[in-house]
Amino acid sequence: MRKYIFHYLFITSVVFAACTKQPSVNYPDNSHILGLATPVELQLQETNIVLEDYFLDISLIDSFTVPDYLSYKLTGDDFEFLTITVNAPEIPPLSELKVWTEGFPYSILLKKNRKINYNFRFDPKGKNYKNVRITGSMNDWNPANSEFRLNEDIWEINLLLNPGVYEYQMVLDGEWIPDPSSPSDNSLLRVGNISHDTAPKLHTHSVEPNISIGFDQPLEDIFIFWENIRLDERFVTHTENSFEISLPKEARKMERSFIRIWSYNENGVSNDLFIPVSKGKVITNTSLLTREDKHATILYFMMVDRFKNGNPGNDDPIDDPDIAPRANYNGGDLAGITQKIKDGYFTKLNINSIWLSPITQNPLTGFVEYPPPHRKYSGYHGYWPITLTTIDHRFGTDQELRELVKEAHSRGMNVILDYVSNHVHAENPLYINNPEWVTDLVLPDGTMNIRLWDEQRLTTWFEPFMPSLDFAIPEVVEIMSDSALYWIENYNLDGFRHDATKHVPTNFWRTLTLKIKERFPDRSIYQIGETFGSRELIGSYIGSGLMDGKFDFNLYFDARMVFATEQESFEKLNNSIMETFSYFGYNSLMGNITGNHDMPRFISFASGALRFDENPKESGWTREIKVEDPIGYDRLTQLLAFTMTIPGVPVIYYGDEIGMPGADDPDSRRMMRFENLDPKEELVKETTKKLNELRRSGMEFMYGDFNVLHLDDDIYAYSRSYFDRISIVAFNKSSEEKRIRLEIPQRFAGFDLKPNFTGKINQEGNNLTIELAPYSFQIITP
Repeated sequence: MRKYIFHYLFITSVVFAACTKQPSVNYPDNSHILGLATPVELQLQETNIVLEDYFLDISLIDSFTVPDYLSYKLTGDDFEFLTITVNAPEIPPLSELKVWTEGFPYSILLKKNRKINYNFRFDPKGKNYKNVRITGSMNDWNPANSEFRLNEDIWEINLLLNPGVYEYQMVLDGEWIPDPSSPSDNSLLRVGNISHDTAPKLHTHSVEPNISIGFDQPLEDIFIFWENIRLDERFVTHTENSFEISLPKEARKMERSFIRIWSYNENGVSNDLFIPVSKGKVITNTSLLTREDKHATILYFMMVDRFKNGNPGNDDPIDDPDIAPRANYNGGDLAGITQKIKDGYFTKLNINSIWLSPITQNPLTGFVEYPPPHRKYSGYHGYWPITLTTIDHRFGTDQELRELVKEAHSRGMNVILDYVSNHVHAENPLYINNPEWVTDLVLPDGTMNIRLWDEQRLTTWFEPFMPSLDFAIPEVVEIMSDSALYWIENYNLDGFRHDATKHVPTNFWRTLTLKIKERFPDRSIYQIGETFGSRELIGSYIGSGLMDGKFDFNLYFDARMVFATEQESFEKLNNSIMETFSYFGYNSLMGNITGNHDMPRFISFASGALRFDENPKESGWTREIKVEDPIGYDRLTQLLAFTMTIPGVPVIYYGDEIGMPGADDPDSRRMMRFENLDPKEELVKETTKKLNELRRSGMEFMYGDFNVLHLDDDIYAYSRSYFDRISIVAFNKSSEEKRIRLEIPQRFAGFDLKPNFTGKINQEGNNLTIELAPYSFQIITP
């Protein structure tokens, strides 16, 4: 008998009524919450919720309701914070906060803190150390606050960590070394129970006559939200292994609304479901999605200067023999990007969103980098703004940007802009007129506060000529957030990629996001940020009052190692994606990248042109980096296939669609090539087009659940399913042909499935056999 308990009483007559007609919830025509309220993870003691993250006008809030094991109080000068305290030693994994606003209750999901106390012990094996610390993915590779204590002959430290797998090194008297007990470069620390086999698994089943949701493990409670209200017993009926949902009649008036579902049992929290609805009907066809549906985004990133030279008349490289051509302006501009929009380049690639590198005016002279060997660069990349609201003359004009955006929108494409808020260039009038508005370049101990990415995360300068703004100063927050809004208001842009977000405190992001909500309440503005660090740090910048998502660098680095090398197991990649799900959910807007401008090209590692243990920046300056082994192209298409078929927002770095090589920047920022591609490059391009087409035509890739079907060192297979659609993705990273036999869910046993790439499959009921060539993948769809 399955265990299934709602925290409210089912009444048979009411349930029957829910199946025959749609009850009302009296949902306001203008919701007090703009967008969907993101869940709150409770801290171990007190949790401060910034109410303006959720409610545009907190003065309209009437009261709050929390479960008995929690208490709350209003704090702050104007009661802008809700402080929730945990009053019991054990609380459920999920619970609900109700906020009553003008008599209507809005629901916000509360998640129990998952951290556990882990006692780490280090045996020095008789060696004497004065200071022992640990550095790793659990503390952003910053050993500053991780000093051990010596207990007899063993060094110990108590770490408060989420369950998961962490890479680390020991820091012994200041020297970073792998743990002597581990043979690998980075040792692995496994904390807690990370098995996902016994937690509930939810799946979408059918949409008629009501929305049916199945599950394959016992449930203790479910949380079904339509928009920002939890549906009660009037809308939900259940059987032994499924439940049905009928929507409030107000859903019929809304062009777009959403259902979100969570559950749990004694073994953990389930996957979450995210279901788009149009006019009261579940969307099951991608033709009903628009460019405002953020989960349907396929984002393409190009550096403006390095993409296409559409107007040679604005070329103006810096005349300085100390600046190498690769570090100078190459002529790419907005006109060139518009030409590629018009000639259908992005449409043929099935791209529906493009991200432009910064386009504000940069200096007219070059500057020498701080670290050796002190090379001289121009600001071709756009990240040295000497103005906040004018376009660099080398990139184009106001009218050319407006034309670019207009042409993109006419083809159903979004345009987001790379916005630099952390710093300005020393020639920027903001700094010249207000030198006190920046952080200290020299620390109290005399240390130069340059590139101290983790030790001085919120104050460090990137270069001596790049002052880091001090966001503790209200005027700085106001000016920089208003200058960001300028770009949306004047050019009709659709959002931002935010640079260096972990170096800017959250008060700025809250201010900017609140202003966006207030000024553009009817627009879908996507904000994605750049943060290198732990998933916990990354998550602290995501939420209703902050950003939609971040680039999932942790997942990318693990995928890069697994797909680019022979020795890494798919177990590493599976552990990584499961950690992503545990931190950000199964339906996040995290960016899944193929690479970016701040790191070597993937194919350079995958083809053996670069080693992971060499200095990739110097390699780009001292030798020609090319595709050394054609197997690199196969490995690249595997990475592309992975990126296109997992939850999140796929992000293609320009040139990756043809397998363009390169070491670290600026070598990874070569001029884009559109012609004279060799057969391997053409094949990568055609594969990219097909992968993008599969994603854009399959609801399961945007909104479906994720289930692992097979996992070993060399083979990885998973399914994505959404109501009556299932797709299976399988990879073989070995040098040998493989045949795998998978068991697909019984409900899809009668479906006709087909392979989309070279290789054979055989289907017998719910058993599926797939043949995989060496270094290949297969995507099987209805």
